[in-house]
Amino acid sequence: MLTEVEMREFFAKVVDTVNDLSSQAGLVSGLQQQVNDLRERISNLEADNAALRQQLSDAQYQVANWQRNSDTANEAARQANEQIVGLRDTIVQRDSTVVELNGQIKSETDAHRITRADLDDARRAVQEWESKYNEVSDRLSITSTERDTWHTRADDLARENAELKGKLDKIEAMFRSNVSAFPFTQAAS
Repeated sequence: MLTEVEMREFFAKVVDTVNDLSSQAGLVSGLQQQVNDLRERISNLEADNAALRQQLSDAQYQVANWQRNSDTANEAARQANEQIVGLRDTIVQRDSTVVELNGQIKSETDAHRITRADLDDARRAVQEWESKYNEVSDRLSITSTERDTWHTRADDLARENAELKGKLDKIEAMFRSNVSAFPFTQAAS
């Protein structure tokens, strides 16, 4: 037969076990919030990544346009040079025409130089966007790894919680069977 001291110790152990399980449930809840926060961060990073990809695509489109403009300007400069060669035979008669054509060539060369500078600026911009994209991609990879780690920890805690719940159920069952075996508990009821 159990003594009152043994019963009190048994109840104290049950209360301690319940308190431990309650604190572990709080930890699981905190981990779930952290997982939700990580999911939100991942969603934000994916949106940023999509925006950066669109900006990169736009920059590449602009580079292609500038390249076409540069090719057009190069062709115009080549044609102007062919005209100069043809006009050298008539320099004496057409001195004023040559001066005018030299002005045109200078304008075309300046336009070409400006276009070339714009093309170089666009290339630098594309390199910067690629660098930003790589940074975001690296951050996304790190965040995904962290998310997987938190998922694993949450699963481990859920398993541990289930095991502890099973133990608590066994203790409660044992407690119920032990309580019904004592006659003084029946008389009290």
